[in-house]
Amino acid sequence: SRLSFSIRARQRGRRTFRRCLTAAMSKTVVVASGYFNPLHFGHVSFLQKAKDAGTHLIVIVNNDAQAERRRVGLPGISMPARDRVRLVRSLACVDAAMEAVDEDDSVADTLRMLHPDLFANGGKQVATEKEAAVCAELGITLLVGLGIEMLLLQPFTQHYEWGKKRGESAVALLAGESEWSPGSLSSPNGSRPYAELWMGDHPSGPSKVRTPNGAMTGCLISTLKRSPSVLGEKLAQDGTLPFLMKVLSIEKALSIQAHPDRELAARLHRDRPDVYKDANHKPEIAIALTAFEALCGFRQVSELHAFVVAVPELRSAVGEAAVAALQGAVTSGELAEEEAAIRLAYCTMMRTPEAEIERLVPEMVAQDAPEAENGHSAALAKAYNIVKKCNKQFGNDIGLFSIFFLNYVEMSVGDCLYMAQNIPHAYLSGDIVECMACSDNVVRGGLTPKYKDIDVLCEMLVYKGGLPPCIAPCPVGDMTWLYAHKDLEEFQVTKMLLLAGKARRFCFSAQGPTLGFVFSGAGLLKISDETTKLVAGVVFLLSAGVDCDVIAVDDLHCYVACCPPQYFNPPARKDLMKAFPHA
Repeated sequence: SRLSFSIRARQRGRRTFRRCLTAAMSKTVVVASGYFNPLHFGHVSFLQKAKDAGTHLIVIVNNDAQAERRRVGLPGISMPARDRVRLVRSLACVDAAMEAVDEDDSVADTLRMLHPDLFANGGKQVATEKEAAVCAELGITLLVGLGIEMLLLQPFTQHYEWGKKRGESAVALLAGESEWSPGSLSSPNGSRPYAELWMGDHPSGPSKVRTPNGAMTGCLISTLKRSPSVLGEKLAQDGTLPFLMKVLSIEKALSIQAHPDRELAARLHRDRPDVYKDANHKPEIAIALTAFEALCGFRQVSELHAFVVAVPELRSAVGEAAVAALQGAVTSGELAEEEAAIRLAYCTMMRTPEAEIERLVPEMVAQDAPEAENGHSAALAKAYNIVKKCNKQFGNDIGLFSIFFLNYVEMSVGDCLYMAQNIPHAYLSGDIVECMACSDNVVRGGLTPKYKDIDVLCEMLVYKGGLPPCIAPCPVGDMTWLYAHKDLEEFQVTKMLLLAGKARRFCFSAQGPTLGFVFSGAGLLKISDETTKLVAGVVFLLSAGVDCDVIAVDDLHCYVACCPPQYFNPPARKDLMKAFPHA
């Protein structure tokens, strides 16, 4: 009868309680609960994390009456509570296990009897109202989210005016708001531009956590604060992701800009938090999803000198002292002299009075590109084309002259551009995956109606001329490539192509979380006993150390970001060079 069951369960519970109490003196006792019907790896992961939260773990196993009520109408084998208790007790992380004494579907009465320090809930489970009341009454701390292996995310969409129209934007496609294909000439379906898709927990555009059916369950920021174990041991204390991933769809040129290093970012945020929103640095990479154009890094000094000599308006803006310095640098070939000459030319140009810019730009764009010496005519003609295009977009903006200073880059699908801190750059057109340290700090210097911080920009830039900085993808498996660099501390990106019918197992990071999205195709993501459908636009966050099986139903194209191994275990410099011999 129910009465005799209750009496026997309470007797067994008190005996277990006395053993646990004796063993747990002067320790931090954690209690976890569950049906474990049947026990699977997700349960084990949850219990291991629960044990890590204290020194002694007691597991409450829901009794047979509770299990029977829970499984009404559900197929499958039900294991008796006594066997579930024995199975849970056999786990190395479990110090004791007992059957719940409760007659309702909570474990509140068992909790009251055990009176632990902490009560842990696994996955997306939360304490019932009755359990929460007992915890509040007895001063038991609630832990939630332990054992979460994956979160589905709803990214944040930014509609900046430089973005592509809905019918042509990769961002709109991934946001589920457009039919799109690379090179599509379909007419725009709506007037709002779709510029950026933010995936992460930056306060300026945090993702939301959603259920498989699309219902929103909260903000990623608060979820990670409540369930920091998702992030792994090192990141759990801060409760934030160290990187941010985006997709950009660019129709109109972005501003001439650079991102500060840590020291400068901290100073800018301290002095002007209204302009510079955080204190972090922001190195970033851009991986082309379609044909992509950009400006990045200063040109070689010989090419810049040829441009200055050929374009009278540019020569007027940089001044004769800079022209002479560039000529001297070309002749000497000394790196320090080259950097000083580029600095002088750029800073002089950037401080040209506005009235002079208004006079020079119309004269410059009214003519065709002149011939340049030493074989630089083709590069100058391309720069002129970009200047004229941007003039139509931004008028007589000082940023037009920066186009002559910066390397022009044309990228094919899969190519990767690296924007280190303090490196000037601007995106011109195309669709990209972008990954960066988690920051939104931008110092602008032109091609924008926004605030141009000319003095800070001129102070911070690295004035080293040379080829545009790119990262070659490194094959790490069948149709899988890694984008990484020795100077990128917080993130690396993996591009994965899986042909229809193929399957692979991945553990992208043993010590930190993994953030990923599906760009195209369809498939399945299997973790423990849960399967998630993958289609274009699905964004997921895997907990630290999670193994997953990826199965392609159609050809599947995904990008995933995580912290590189050296983020958790920094190697010696010689070991780092071995890991990245071409960086």
